[in-house]
Amino acid sequence: MTRPHVVVDDLTVTTSDGLHTLLTHGALTLRPGKITAISGESGSGKTTLMQAVLGHLPPGARLGAGSVRVLGHDVLRLPPDELRALRREHLAFVGQDPGSALNPTMRVRTLLGELADDTAHRDPGWALDRVGLPASMTGRRPGELSGGQQRRVALARALVRGVDVLLVDEPFAGLDARVRDGIVELLRELADEEGLAIGVSGHQAATLDALADEHVVVGPAVPVSYTPAPCTATPAGRGASGGRIPGDTGDSVILAGAGIRLVRGGQPVLDGADIALRRGRSTAVVGASGAGKTSLARVPAGLESPATGTLHLDGDRINLRGSRRRRDVRRAIQLVPQNPMSTLNPARTVAETLARPLQRSGVGDGGRRTQVIDELLESVGLTGEHRTRYPHELSGGQRQRVSVARALAHRPEVLICDEVTSALDEATAASIMELLRDVMDERRIAVMVISHDLDLVRRFCDSTLTLTAGRLVET
Repeated sequence: MTRPHVVVDDLTVTTSDGLHTLLTHGALTLRPGKITAISGESGSGKTTLMQAVLGHLPPGARLGAGSVRVLGHDVLRLPPDELRALRREHLAFVGQDPGSALNPTMRVRTLLGELADDTAHRDPGWALDRVGLPASMTGRRPGELSGGQQRRVALARALVRGVDVLLVDEPFAGLDARVRDGIVELLRELADEEGLAIGVSGHQAATLDALADEHVVVGPAVPVSYTPAPCTATPAGRGASGGRIPGDTGDSVILAGAGIRLVRGGQPVLDGADIALRRGRSTAVVGASGAGKTSLARVPAGLESPATGTLHLDGDRINLRGSRRRRDVRRAIQLVPQNPMSTLNPARTVAETLARPLQRSGVGDGGRRTQVIDELLESVGLTGEHRTRYPHELSGGQRQRVSVARALAHRPEVLICDEVTSALDEATAASIMELLRDVMDERRIAVMVISHDLDLVRRFCDSTLTLTAGRLVET
């Protein structure tokens, strides 16, 4: 049998004070030409295990026990210069939040060109084609890409380097089935034809089973399943722009947008989109990766200043540019982004992150705020012990739940959720959607859910819109 490139044996990682365990008895073997799937509950330590292969432990963490050997090197004890050389020449890692690793000032051609391995003859165009992106993307910056496109650019950056070991953390999150299948085919080719040793984490059991040669479960294995609720039709009424709006059951429209248009690089991302979100109702937005779903989420949140059209909140016209809105309007519309690490301040603990909106909304003394913070954390499936942690001490799923809790702390009237369940296991994803539905019913807020998980959409959302060529159509 071929000697493995990576062997992780009985790895335990804790916080520096030893009070919290980030990973317990982690084990992983990666062989050339083989793909190993890494699964486990949200927060079980999958990302910690993969980053340990890079010789990296989260800030404030320490090695409790075990070892990590990569190409014959004990990477957790390797001198810094030798570790850097090993990473540069042999290892590539694509994280859960790829946008945070892409320099926002660089165009895609530069992001790829700076890493290209000339000896492998891998030009940027080759890499983009392999991950299913057109050559026209080379002129865009990360901020002009959807979350799914950023993920594919990050994967392309790994491909142009010609490495031996490829680690991909949640590569299928936020991608539609067509693009997921393309990534599966690409990873399979890299293993079969170029002999890469590949580790892939995720929660998409069927996709991982079809892809992987071997499977590793981090933490306790808990089988989870649920039956999607049947998709039932709802009456349709008229929206703000006179178009038919699915899910109109007579509830008042709290947020209405008409003729929303956004152009990037001379190409329309949104082309006259109309939306109407109703109190106490949830509306799902689905569509292919790169169809403009994230842009549609950012426009009502005031984060796309070049957008044109009209937007009304509870009947009053509001400015499309967030910086020109009143504070109460900014509070009323909250966005939970696809990549929470890009918006959580790394220098603030969870408690500090949640305390700021509570203080602004008038939640008084520190003792009362601590109580509300604990209630918010409990509502999103976390505990009081997470209060003192920093973002880097949380898993991707835990960061997403903190992001939801922060949005709820503003007591919004409209909550826009961009792929908030894409990096979560089925049980946690369902619990987050249950939470959103409970909050929606209790507070009579409007919820927009952007997702590729059609089963989750059927189960939890009142109506669904499909984004096609920058336009929303009824489904």
